[in-house]
Amino acid sequence: MKLGDTIKADPCMLCGEIERTVVGTVGRGLKPLTTVLCDGCGLVSHDPLPTRAELNAFYASDYRKSYKGVLKPKAKHSLRAQRSAALRAVRLKGLIQPGSRVLDIGASSGEFVYMMGKLGFKASGVEPNDGYRQFGTMTYEIEVTNQKLEPGAFGTGIFDLITLNHVFEHLAEPLDALTCFKHWLAPGGLLFIEVPNIEGVQKQRGNLFHYAHVWNFSPSTLRAALSLAGFEPINSPQCHGTSLVFRARIEPAPVEIENGQDHAALLRRQLLKEQSPMSYFASGAPVRRRWQRLLRNFDEIITTGRFTNLQSMANATLTDAQQTHRLSLDTLKTYVRHPSHQQTLTNR
Repeated sequence: MKLGDTIKADPCMLCGEIERTVVGTVGRGLKPLTTVLCDGCGLVSHDPLPTRAELNAFYASDYRKSYKGVLKPKAKHSLRAQRSAALRAVRLKGLIQPGSRVLDIGASSGEFVYMMGKLGFKASGVEPNDGYRQFGTMTYEIEVTNQKLEPGAFGTGIFDLITLNHVFEHLAEPLDALTCFKHWLAPGGLLFIEVPNIEGVQKQRGNLFHYAHVWNFSPSTLRAALSLAGFEPINSPQCHGTSLVFRARIEPAPVEIENGQDHAALLRRQLLKEQSPMSYFASGAPVRRRWQRLLRNFDEIITTGRFTNLQSMANATLTDAQQTHRLSLDTLKTYVRHPSHQQTLTNR
């Protein structure tokens, strides 16, 4: 099997198409991994798809070790997770009421659960990996379990917000998981999902796909998956690309995949032709990434050295995120009250 081959597979979970185009033959570490694109809608996935049992065993013990090389996070990993969690917490807090119940699926070492608790919400998490879950509960004194994604796991109408940050793409059966989330959400509850966007990605082919990412979504295929499960995106500045907030639809609606075959053709071209080694190096991405990684490593050494424990570092990180958020809101308000001369002319 080679890149560009057309094969037949089980019906696509979004559009029912059985024809696929092979867009990857190796994963991270150059391990054999067949990745295919649905010719009907552009959904990208493994072939064959791993079973739920296979993934459960992988995430329980092997995932963090194979991905990070460690069984529990280093200080630099914690700092990265804290910064991401703080920005996400500050971004989402305005969408729910104080004291709301929040569940983080794929909570990792618990930074987001801790941040939401500090902001006054009743937050808990689910994390299948034993090492990271235990590290999080001990380090941040939070509630994180290894509960299975089953409808009866928590009961009906329990949570006001459920979040999955770079987790949805890991699930063996994402539509079944969405059924669980709808069951667990309280009336009017929100579902936040962020996944990597396969559109426009620039990576070496050997790093483009890996076993942990069963699904590779674009904005249109992510919306289609949620629509199939009865969710619709909310109209909010917090929604963009493949980082979206959804609520359950009150009335049924037809599921439409935006320009399915045309979208598949664009992705096929991107992944087969524009993702060649020559295109990747010509883009300048390798140099940019090495430079960014060097700056990040230097910053992490300085920052982690300033704190004696991870809770104090998390508190400082959250404070910084809140201040940055307030400054951005103040800037936006000033811009709205006093538009630039050019903007005023443009709007006439």
